[in-house]
Amino acid sequence: MGYTMPMTNATEHTICTNIKWLGRAHCGKCHIRHLMLFAGIPDSAFDKVLQPIDHHLFQPGTVIYEAGTQKQFIYSIRRGLVKLTHITEDGTYRIVRLLGPGTAIGLELLDDADSYHYTAVAIDQVDLCKIPIPTIRKLENLYPLLYERVALNLQEQLDLADQWIVTLGARTAKQRVAQLILFLHKNYPDKNGNFIMLNGEDMAAMLGIATETVSRVIAEFKRQKLLLKTHGKLYSHDDAGLREIAGLG
Repeated sequence: MGYTMPMTNATEHTICTNIKWLGRAHCGKCHIRHLMLFAGIPDSAFDKVLQPIDHHLFQPGTVIYEAGTQKQFIYSIRRGLVKLTHITEDGTYRIVRLLGPGTAIGLELLDDADSYHYTAVAIDQVDLCKIPIPTIRKLENLYPLLYERVALNLQEQLDLADQWIVTLGARTAKQRVAQLILFLHKNYPDKNGNFIMLNGEDMAAMLGIATETVSRVIAEFKRQKLLLKTHGKLYSHDDAGLREIAGLG
């Protein structure tokens, strides 16, 4: 039986500077724009865009877009984690990439793709900017710096995916789980150094092992105090202990 993707319609459409107000994003007032796709683009540029850039909040489990659809938008992530998923021909559910703040999803549409390659799903509450392709194209023409940032962002994602494949290699299940925890902490920590733990099914889909195996390893790490729950889905970890298990010294 293949994996069934959750379809949740819980989404809010807001203005960046006040999440209770519905409307268009104010890019010029974005307090984290230096991390985003439009870093380095002058405020005046956004007075000339062809179509508005909107701001949305997606609740955990919400499908942001589905593979094969031809919507003309990319999304720049301000906060939260997004998983890009793929269903193989035999019905196996796989997570091919995790992306967090400062990255963008749907960039394949800027690389001559006619539809999204993967399905994008919010892991926790995701705060992002929805950017029409015509707006990106116009800004790329006016500001070559944006074109360079888009190309760099896309290449970084491809490099990270390749690195993850090489990292997993022929490792044991315990080593893979330890490596994934270290990866989550390194790439997606909160301000206190904690990280969001994926559920067992998502971890299994990233690691290519059974969900039951992931659950068993996680339970063992908790017993050994290598993994500690701090609040909700947030965890801390014993870095040295997990690095030793992962074979990283």
